[in-house]
Amino acid sequence: MPATPLTAEVLAALERVGCPVTTTDLMRLLNDGRATPLVVDQVYRAANALRARGAVRRLSNPSNKRVRYWEAAAEPGSCSCGAAQRGAS
Repeated sequence: MPATPLTAEVLAALERVGCPVTTTDLMRLLNDGRATPLVVDQVYRAANALRARGAVRRLSNPSNKRVRYWEAAAEPGSCSCGAAQRGAS
């Protein structure tokens, strides 16, 4: 279970999206309609805490090693958006 309201929001957003997203895209999604915007570091720390608990996976893109993607761990391989990221970490 998520330990903070932000980790709960991050997990819910990843489950809602259903496809791997970057930290920046996740931040933009979470900031939609938010009075006090989040910064990328906050979202990364929350996603990384969820990864440590096994709730989300971090994926890498073979064509760009610097970009990392996040996806909810509950539904592996259920992405229908055509994302081709591999290499969970």
